[in-house]
Amino acid sequence: MAVTAAGNSSLDALSNSYKSKESEKEEDVLGRDAFLTMLVAQLKNQDPLNPMEGSDFSAQLAQFSQLEQLMNLNDTMESMKKAEGSGSQSNITDYVGKMVTGEVDSIEVVDETPFGGLYNITKSADVMVKIYDKDGKEVRTLYPGQKDPGTYDLGWDGKDNAGQKVTDGSYKYTVLANDGSGFAAIPTSVTGTVESIVYNEGKAYLKVQGILVDPASLVQVGNAVEVEKPTESPVDYLGRKITTSHPLISYDGSAEEAAKVKFEVPEKAEVILRIFDKSGQQIQSIKVPKDEVKVGEENEVTWDGKDSRGKTVAEGLYSYAITSGSGTVDVSMSENVSEIKVINGTQFLALGDTGFLSTVGSITNVKESSSGPLLPF
Repeated sequence: MAVTAAGNSSLDALSNSYKSKESEKEEDVLGRDAFLTMLVAQLKNQDPLNPMEGSDFSAQLAQFSQLEQLMNLNDTMESMKKAEGSGSQSNITDYVGKMVTGEVDSIEVVDETPFGGLYNITKSADVMVKIYDKDGKEVRTLYPGQKDPGTYDLGWDGKDNAGQKVTDGSYKYTVLANDGSGFAAIPTSVTGTVESIVYNEGKAYLKVQGILVDPASLVQVGNAVEVEKPTESPVDYLGRKITTSHPLISYDGSAEEAAKVKFEVPEKAEVILRIFDKSGQQIQSIKVPKDEVKVGEENEVTWDGKDSRGKTVAEGLYSYAITSGSGTVDVSMSENVSEIKVINGTQFLALGDTGFLSTVGSITNVKESSSGPLLPF
């Protein structure tokens, strides 16, 4: 009776199978269980008159083990390569302070209040805006009407076409302009310095000119550039009156009042003051009832330095935003620069005795103080 010996051929075929499957990147690779099944079958079917030496089996097992380790090492290297590739993109915090340009077509609704949304037109046109929910269903159509060239806020009140408040979340919008040849979609983008990182529903956004920009939508990234006064240092602003678009609250962590925020609104509506920490996370929300809001006059809201849980926040810098029924309220502030404060190695301009600070990058206007510049002793 002729008996076919399995010999080394079975394990050779096994090794070749592994190599072939690896080279072809097949997903169903032969595993340990299949290998042991074949090994047992080899033992059962070997030539009883010429059995394989135990040392040969040990050598084959060692070869298989080495082959498997090499394959695992290859998988590990591939994972490291992918991780390195994804890590080559800048960390999200690296964008802070840089000049970016991003395509903007979404607006975030938080606590029933829309944030962001703008459009640019290069020549006079009749404008129409359509807003869609996450499923692509139209929820609102706005008719801003005839607009001159410039950049405009979306001006959405967070309501649908039926006048009902929409739910919180992310909404897409399309801007259509008619300059006499019919309505056509126009690109929407924002360019400016990244002020901070804002997290909404677990996703990070860049705050640029008060607009939330998805990092994936960036089309250009560069270093921040001081166009008008590139050679001036913070010291050059001492004694001069500046206007800053984004004043910062400097809180020492112990005072009963962190800041008195002043603002003006064009209409009678509820106002909400939102406080953000240095990472862009909202920590407090203060509402001013509609009947307490004064139109055409200066309003004031006091923040007591506590978060939404009633806990006193730590010492540091805090930013804020104000919204009313018509959208975002201008929070720019004009004050004389009284001193230079250095916080964590960064120089800030102290705005008089208000307790507010400004960065050089957020200055929008500069003029000499009415009392003349302050001279250092």
